[in-house]
Amino acid sequence: MPTPLFKTKTVKIDTLGEYLASVRNQFNFDIKTVSTLTQIKPAYLEHLEAGRFAALPADVYVRGFLKNLAAFYRIKEKVLIDQYEKERGFNHAPVAAKTGGYKLSFTPRNLIIGSSLLILILAVGFIGNQIRSVLAPPFLEVSEPAGDLAISGNSIVISGRGEIGAQLLINNQPSRLDANGRFTETLILGPGLNVIEIVERNKFGKVSTKTRQVTAQLPNTAPSAQAAVNLTVNIGPGNAWVYLEADGLVVERGTMLAGSSKNVSAKNQIILTSANAGSTQVIYNGKDLGKLGREGEVVRNVEFSSQ
Repeated sequence: MPTPLFKTKTVKIDTLGEYLASVRNQFNFDIKTVSTLTQIKPAYLEHLEAGRFAALPADVYVRGFLKNLAAFYRIKEKVLIDQYEKERGFNHAPVAAKTGGYKLSFTPRNLIIGSSLLILILAVGFIGNQIRSVLAPPFLEVSEPAGDLAISGNSIVISGRGEIGAQLLINNQPSRLDANGRFTETLILGPGLNVIEIVERNKFGKVSTKTRQVTAQLPNTAPSAQAAVNLTVNIGPGNAWVYLEADGLVVERGTMLAGSSKNVSAKNQIILTSANAGSTQVIYNGKDLGKLGREGEVVRNVEFSSQ
């Protein structure tokens, strides 16, 4: 091993700056000489000896300066690095408990790796969620009725939640989702068993379906012989959204299922609107007027009066 150019005495370390200044003074070097021999700028040497770490460049450069000074002064590099990290507040002790025999510490390298892994996990999660939205059927929940049931009456309310932006059909009749993804529809039932099918289709063509079976026991609603206007509306072969008004009062508004029927009486006038004229048969004061129009045709505000 070559003989060191300089011999140093053991110096008690108070601060890194004091130590570096003490070693330099032992060799009787000024800042300019050390700068020339180590290629470290005089200002950086002065900041190091004064402990002005904030005025120095990035940590990786400071470690390089200390490595050069350790080699120049023939002292242990680890002594300088450890003292520097101590004064900078770096902690060598493991931050987290040992896992599988390895120590985990928050070093700049580990923070960079951890941040990169977190970004990667978030990106994979986002992509996975997008793939799921393409492959999975849309969300559909029917809250009312909660299940199959039997009722006494001719109408029922269907309500629930769906996926915003998807198309909703109730027994092939379009329904609307509000801004919160909720829907509510009133259905007019036929006597006996009624099968209600709620279908939702998203923009990727994926479909969700819910069904409810409702058995309806209808009251006797024969046309009144005393009323001047009696109207019977029969629905089939398809469903139809129907609006009925008798003497200015709304008596029915909702989707009538195929096979359902509605009798309405009035003193002066009945107004009928159907969103599927080809499945809407009208019997006016006992006279069968047939279908209102073609299948899928919308016929609005047809008036039936005593005249």
